[in-house]
Amino acid sequence: MEEPGASEISAEELARQCQGGCRESFERLVRRFDQRVLRFLDAMVNNRQDAEDLAQDTFVKAYKSIHRFNPEYKFAAWLFTIAKRTAMNHYRASRPTLALNFDQEADEQSPAAALEQKERAEGLWDKARRCLKPSQYRALRLRYGEELSIAEIAAAMQTKEIRVRVLLHRARKQLAKHLGDDRIQP
Repeated sequence: MEEPGASEISAEELARQCQGGCRESFERLVRRFDQRVLRFLDAMVNNRQDAEDLAQDTFVKAYKSIHRFNPEYKFAAWLFTIAKRTAMNHYRASRPTLALNFDQEADEQSPAAALEQKERAEGLWDKARRCLKPSQYRALRLRYGEELSIAEIAAAMQTKEIRVRVLLHRARKQLAKHLGDDRIQP
């Protein structure tokens, strides 16, 4: 995690400083985003070691192409675009089975309750992966798994915000249908 008070500087400003040659700024960006990128990639490739390698590749690619980043846009969207492309290239090369795995902190829960909650969440993500179109699944994962905004998702998926909203609406509707619960609001 990043040191206290360091989050006052936006990721975009850190990226701008990195463009000016400040390596420490990039190190701070890595500390700020490393776990989120790792979770995202782990969910895409379903292999922790591959995800760790892909996360490292993502940050190397980001560092090498930081001069292309436009600080007027969100750094997170730019970085997740690189991560997505890196994972897709890996996927094309190895054709793994996609699945979702992510750890949830169990705040004051018994180990059994924490395990049950994790299994339910993994089951839901796995169901989403199987029943949704890949673009719907990616939008849903970025929105609820990585907590990106609609604008950040649009930038990461290289599409318009309205398209992201449509993907999310359809994904929620389709997932509710497959879960057999019409009470889930699209």
